[in-house]
Amino acid sequence: MAKSRRTAWALVMIIAGVVLAGTAAIAADQQNLKIGIVDLEKIYNTAPRVKQYTESLNVFRQDLATKLDIRSQNLMLNENEIKELIDLKLKPSATDKDKTRIQEIEDLERSRDGEYKTLQSTKEPNDQQKARQKELQDMQQKSKDTGNALAKDYDGQLQSKMQELNGKAETDIREAINKFASSKGFQIVLAKEAVLFGGTDISDDVIKNLDRKAQ
Repeated sequence: MAKSRRTAWALVMIIAGVVLAGTAAIAADQQNLKIGIVDLEKIYNTAPRVKQYTESLNVFRQDLATKLDIRSQNLMLNENEIKELIDLKLKPSATDKDKTRIQEIEDLERSRDGEYKTLQSTKEPNDQQKARQKELQDMQQKSKDTGNALAKDYDGQLQSKMQELNGKAETDIREAINKFASSKGFQIVLAKEAVLFGGTDISDDVIKNLDRKAQ
């Protein structure tokens, strides 16, 4: 998760800690006041559940990048063909039939690309050759345009996924802190970077409550 997100979250936790203390903190004897300290940097870097969210984001990012890469390398396919190729290549376990079909589609793309280059180098093409060259040129340009449009769409999807997983991480961390602090009688929990002295570091205990979720 981005460091700027952690910094912003730290400020939220400082405010949340004070608010959660409520009237009880004000009325409590200062000598008996239990203050918890959390190292958010450590939690984000080591908590299994946060790591799980990061792994999920990386898989999502790689999936989008792979789709764009397949498209950029196979511009001489129509949309139905490229979608089929992407689906086949992204299968977790491709069968022999799948591999054969992948080869067929890629051979078709290479054949069209070779044909297009041959037509481009033809000095005096006839009308049929001109029409075919135009057809292949249009196919290539459409593939490029679609790829560029999808790149923008994928960027939006990635940003949305990042926000979703950041939100889940923040919610889970807050719940883990509240759960442990309440069970141990802490009235206030602050971010470590906001504390110069005092308090009990409960970071490791919070991390223990952030195990990986079952898939």
